[in-house]
Amino acid sequence: MRKLKLIVTTLLTLVFLLNFTNSTYAASVDGVLKAPEEGWTRFDDRAPELVYSKDDWVQLKNSETTGDYDKTVLGAKHKKKSEIKFKFEGSKIRLITNKSVSYSKNVAVSIDGNVEYFSAWSDDWLHQIVAYEKLDLDYGVHEVIIWTETPSSNVVTYDYRFDAIDIDGTLLDFNYVEPEVPTTPEPEQPSNPDPQPEQPSGNRAILVVTMTTGLEKEYDLPMSDVYSFLNWYDARDLGSGTAKFAISKYANNVGPFIKRTDYMIFDKILTFEVSEYTAN
Repeated sequence: MRKLKLIVTTLLTLVFLLNFTNSTYAASVDGVLKAPEEGWTRFDDRAPELVYSKDDWVQLKNSETTGDYDKTVLGAKHKKKSEIKFKFEGSKIRLITNKSVSYSKNVAVSIDGNVEYFSAWSDDWLHQIVAYEKLDLDYGVHEVIIWTETPSSNVVTYDYRFDAIDIDGTLLDFNYVEPEVPTTPEPEQPSNPDPQPEQPSGNRAILVVTMTTGLEKEYDLPMSDVYSFLNWYDARDLGSGTAKFAISKYANNVGPFIKRTDYMIFDKILTFEVSEYTAN
């Protein structure tokens, strides 16, 4: 009796292993994969995001495609480029095809311009085969182009049959453009950053600016500030530079504040006068 139980247990184990071998999840290149693994999504050959080269494909269905995903598959016409283009967001991709003794041994796959190849050839006619996979992409938007690099040398009807795509994200419209990440602009720096308060000495000048309103503004400045003002004014007059210029009132006119700054607006200046002197 114990021997009979052992035989039954062994047979059940073999049945389980056979079922597992032919199961939906034989996820490896050249293995049958009838549904996507957990975390993946399958897109049929009819997905609207896929762009096919015109007149290079024949869509097959019904009695011809009972073993294919969703019972449809596309035949790549012999000696045509048979191009497929699409974009997807994710980090992994698998291409699901038929394999046959009459199919091409050299189909190209370009991912973001990096080209690799897979074979659709096999001794037997197989359906829902993982013909190609890429598992180590950076997560993001990727552009994929597939084409027949070398036509089949013993073709019956098609160079190969394309069935579906598995990815760990989503397909995108091929015209999708990834938005640029906005950068934080640097804060605008005044043309003349406020210097630290200083005791008047050396070459200086009294700058008197008359505004278009008739208001006069007077500043006691080192000549370096005056030159900065003159350079800014000349550049702005030629159409370059900022519209305003910062003038520090320095310690002689700070009052209760830490510092005070006047901002001159170019188109509000009517005239100005510079009176130079030397401070001991």
